[in-house]
Amino acid sequence: MFWSQACFLIWAASTLVAGQGSRYCSVDEIPPTYDIYAWGAQRSIISDVLSEGEGHDEIEAPRGSRFTSFRVHPTLEQELPVFITEDYEQDRLEHIFIVIHGRLRDGDSYWTTMNEAIAVARGNGSFDLAENVAVIAPQFLSAVYNSGQYTAQQLAWGDVNAWQAGSVATHPARTTLSSFDALDGLISGFANRTQYPQLNNVTIVGHGGGGQLVQRYAAVGADFSRDIHVRYVHGDASSCAYFTQDRPYVGDNGLIEPQCEFNNTWRYGYDGYTRADGTVENIQQYFLQYITRDVVSLVGYQDEAASGDESCMARTQGGRRRRDRNLIWYRYVNTLAGTDEDLSGFPGEFRQMTDWSELASNSSSLRLVVVQDADHNLERLLQDDTAQRALFNDRDIGVGWRPTD
Repeated sequence: MFWSQACFLIWAASTLVAGQGSRYCSVDEIPPTYDIYAWGAQRSIISDVLSEGEGHDEIEAPRGSRFTSFRVHPTLEQELPVFITEDYEQDRLEHIFIVIHGRLRDGDSYWTTMNEAIAVARGNGSFDLAENVAVIAPQFLSAVYNSGQYTAQQLAWGDVNAWQAGSVATHPARTTLSSFDALDGLISGFANRTQYPQLNNVTIVGHGGGGQLVQRYAAVGADFSRDIHVRYVHGDASSCAYFTQDRPYVGDNGLIEPQCEFNNTWRYGYDGYTRADGTVENIQQYFLQYITRDVVSLVGYQDEAASGDESCMARTQGGRRRRDRNLIWYRYVNTLAGTDEDLSGFPGEFRQMTDWSELASNSSSLRLVVVQDADHNLERLLQDDTAQRALFNDRDIGVGWRPTD
């Protein structure tokens, strides 16, 4: 394809989505502060425009929930819209489940799916499920696809799925709050012992695009360990944020060489990542937070379709299958930390791997749960016994399936 033709397609795609042409017709012209995936997504948006979850009518809450907003900063008026369980008792609430939607921004469906998973667990009766729980499903609304559905104070994002990588919202005008800040503020509110005296646990679950957000948030989000226990469950993410420049070699014959110009740019790595307040932390500190927090990687073993993020940067994390990328992520974290985890049969190979074993004290708290007969389907994942242990048990979630089984 001639350069002018490629430039035209980028312009045409972004015009369909945002009503204006992209100013960037070369990767060299991408501003350093711009999310690399959000820019790249403009080039593929023509095929996505009919499946982005567009909606402009009044939002309706599923039965058993209500649609409301929470302020997510102590001194600012900005709010995060959410679906929340309708009839919980604030002074008796023990456990909050925050479930993050995928690219379609269908928080209502995710609220229902999480609520149904809790009902299945109660029927089973063998899990450590608290009596008084509530489900919250945030809505990370699009300023493009959801215009008319948010108020003057509610957060919305202008770039395609930029919320997945913790980007700053574009609405309200001049807001400085990111999706990470929104989660910090949401959890901080529930960590208030005066308002929620019995609340001890928060479990944040993300799948697909939401899984991308939770994986990154588990590394860079605020520390609540003094006030409340937080478990982070990221499921079937198309990509993860690698802490180093190491990438896997994949395949029995033709090895996939990790050669992409933006391999380590934020969302795929940590180059260019700064918090919304402008601060830059040591990447090793983010790694330590990730491996010492209560983090679970949830993988549907049949999630083999080449869909989601198919950028070069995502493919170098393990080929075209989301399943393989997530199994390789588990290998990567354990190899980087120098653990004694049995990684026999896991896909991928790391050569001349960075060694952070001394930093990690040869240990990692990351746990892997694989649901063998699930594809990219959150409902199927969350109603599996193995996944339910990861959601509802305090400590022992079991090992479950491994490649050597």
